[in-house]
Amino acid sequence: MSHPTLTQEELPSVPHKDDKALDVFAHELTDMLIKYMLPDAEETDKIVDFLTPDSLKEKLDFVIREEPEALQEVLLACKKTIQYSVNTGHVHFFNQLFAKVDVIAQMGEWLTTTLNASMYTYEVAPVFTLMEQAMLEKVGGLVEFTEVDGIFAPGGSMSNLYSLLAARHRKYPDVKTKGMNGKMPVVFASEHSHYSTTKGCIMLGIGTDSCVKVACHKDGTMDVADLKKKIEECIARGQEPMYVTATSGTTVYGAFDNLEEIVSVSKEHGMWVHVDGAWGGSVMLSRKRRHLLKGIEACDSFTWNPHKMMGIPLQCSCVVLNNKKGLLQQAVGTSAGYLFQADKLYPIEYDTGDKAYQCGRRVDAFKLWLVWKARGDLGMEAVVEGAFKFADMMVTEIKKRPSFELVTEPMCTNVCFWCVPPEVKQLEKEEKYEILNKIAPLVKQDMQRNGTTMIGYQQLGPLPNFWRMICITHKTTLNDVTWLLDLIEEYTHKSLGKCIHG
Repeated sequence: MSHPTLTQEELPSVPHKDDKALDVFAHELTDMLIKYMLPDAEETDKIVDFLTPDSLKEKLDFVIREEPEALQEVLLACKKTIQYSVNTGHVHFFNQLFAKVDVIAQMGEWLTTTLNASMYTYEVAPVFTLMEQAMLEKVGGLVEFTEVDGIFAPGGSMSNLYSLLAARHRKYPDVKTKGMNGKMPVVFASEHSHYSTTKGCIMLGIGTDSCVKVACHKDGTMDVADLKKKIEECIARGQEPMYVTATSGTTVYGAFDNLEEIVSVSKEHGMWVHVDGAWGGSVMLSRKRRHLLKGIEACDSFTWNPHKMMGIPLQCSCVVLNNKKGLLQQAVGTSAGYLFQADKLYPIEYDTGDKAYQCGRRVDAFKLWLVWKARGDLGMEAVVEGAFKFADMMVTEIKKRPSFELVTEPMCTNVCFWCVPPEVKQLEKEEKYEILNKIAPLVKQDMQRNGTTMIGYQQLGPLPNFWRMICITHKTTLNDVTWLLDLIEEYTHKSLGKCIHG
């Protein structure tokens, strides 16, 4: 059957072929980005020019049309994109477990995007392959792992999934070919752990019923006695305890589980112990804070997200395995013949793509390597210490103010607290909690409408809404801290009437 073909004259023309116009566009956009990135925002600058979805659709044309648009219109769209996005580099952005990016790391991101490499083979990414290997060995060395293996993955959830996958393959290698086939592994994680462990159980066919949640102490650390009890209950039901996630820096409290105790209980049953240090793992860089990871050298794997505390642009995450060289390759490798030929100019072990779920994989190691090269171990340590200094300032100021109460003493740089006006303090517990649950959303709405700051809130267990202050930006001063607490107190009093009188 023949198919109609287009003549050269009938082929659509490529828009914007004018090299001069493209050059102007590239330079103007680059200047715009550098201006946005380099200077610190003034305290008076808005953190966000907040619009509702319907209003935002009126300000920015999201429709893609058949005909090309002028590059000046495209440039205007870029300006508006910056204007109406959240300025996560603002000194008053405390909403997430990340903040202002390191400028050197940002330049690294630009370089890797420009080169447009993919991380499946040494053939196409020779420099980046060796850099990723160097970074994995560096991280593994800091947590005292041996025979380090690992991979950079698109975020902490995927890094945690790789760990769970490796653990399952170690225990049940035939699952790769035959499927679960009635096997009953059980995974354990604390009630304060990240939800990615549960999602990993969904993705690997283990099931959420086999992801057992372990109780926590008041400070957010895992109750190891409850872990032991639940492991024994699992065995009594005929199930097989396979894996436990220990968290180093929980998402809300920033709690560090006791790794030595977890290892002691879990290894009795041949379980894999994974350390989710996506958030708090950066303490490995600090001689003063490294004790929070005591016992990690006996664990099987470790996840770390440099894009959190260390200011590396999203995304940058890795998982390292302890003394399990080749396990990831065994677990997912398929030896695709069009990529992973055995007769190349170099040793085939440098083709790392076969141990990844993905085929095309972006370069995430270079921006971390570049910053580390520029800062050295001491500079990286200073970033961590700066974040803890910020948190210490925050705690000190909160304790001075009668209207503020800490939820728990922080172990990391998460500072969780309530602002409780005198009129609310004297109320019965149930009524007090009801008002605190109502106040936080109203205060957050004022923050967003006015563009003054962003800070997260949530309930946890029986506790009413409280503020979760993420202290990362080491340039934050005491003036910034007092300003923020004054603002929260001001907005709280403003919202109090609505909560009490409806």
